[in-house]
Amino acid sequence: MTDLILHHYDASPFTQRVLRMLGIKGLEWRSVTTPMMPPKDDLLALTGGYRGTPVLQIGADVYIDSQRIARELETRYPQPSLFPDGNAGITYAAVKWADAFFRAGLHMAIGATSTLWPAEFRQDRQGLFPDIDFDGVDLAHARSQMLAHAGFIEQQLADGRAFLSGGAPGLIDIHAWTVPWFTRASVPGVNELFAPFTRMQAWEERVAALGEGRRVECTASAAFESARASRPLACSVSGHEAETLQAGRLVEVTPDDTRRGAVRGRLVALDWNEIGVAREHAQCGAVVVHFPRLGYRVTPLD
Repeated sequence: MTDLILHHYDASPFTQRVLRMLGIKGLEWRSVTTPMMPPKDDLLALTGGYRGTPVLQIGADVYIDSQRIARELETRYPQPSLFPDGNAGITYAAVKWADAFFRAGLHMAIGATSTLWPAEFRQDRQGLFPDIDFDGVDLAHARSQMLAHAGFIEQQLADGRAFLSGGAPGLIDIHAWTVPWFTRASVPGVNELFAPFTRMQAWEERVAALGEGRRVECTASAAFESARASRPLACSVSGHEAETLQAGRLVEVTPDDTRRGAVRGRLVALDWNEIGVAREHAQCGAVVVHFPRLGYRVTPLD
């Protein structure tokens, strides 16, 4: 099977989500490190304009967003499952709960530390999160929201279960775990805030111990070579939207919550939770870039 190539940087909480998926499944994968800030020329050549990480490349197919990556890994490598309790639908939906949890942590980080960030980094993050007033964060509210989310986890673990869905780890654990992972390391006072949640702390250690599979270092040029030597998988356009979003139509796909960049291409894949566009670049050749529908806006351009 074609190599899994992850374009990422380890400090990203969203990268950590995918690393734990790879850990659960025990997969070998190739690591291409991308910068935390622009310029990200190699990544943009591959995606067509999307700057966020992680991005999973499998041959000439490029998968955007940890929720779409989870779907692809589960399809290609179904065991061990990311859904040990069988509740895939509600677990995929919980990505939005995890995003709310993340936003509470992000607000705490901005309110407590952003004045100490290098000016270039702060400016970049302000552009990435235009809905957040970096100078007017309500830190008390952010703390209250962090406590509420952490309380949900503590409550779920109250019966002694090892993981949120029972005895085996799954995607729901991964969704939730990355928030305490990044806030404990970067936000002053979070360890004290979380101190009453002893079950959560033990659970964090169990999730961290899942590891990341087997990492093999890789260069961007080798990743491009893999794309050029491959062809995208066959795709289809289906569902009620196929009347207005026909195959071959030029579309633009953008995140609906951040400014991570827009991707334009010809529509080749469509269902209730996928949009895939075909595009070409001299470095990577012809690729298909796959997005989830949840959290992404699709705009016809012709």
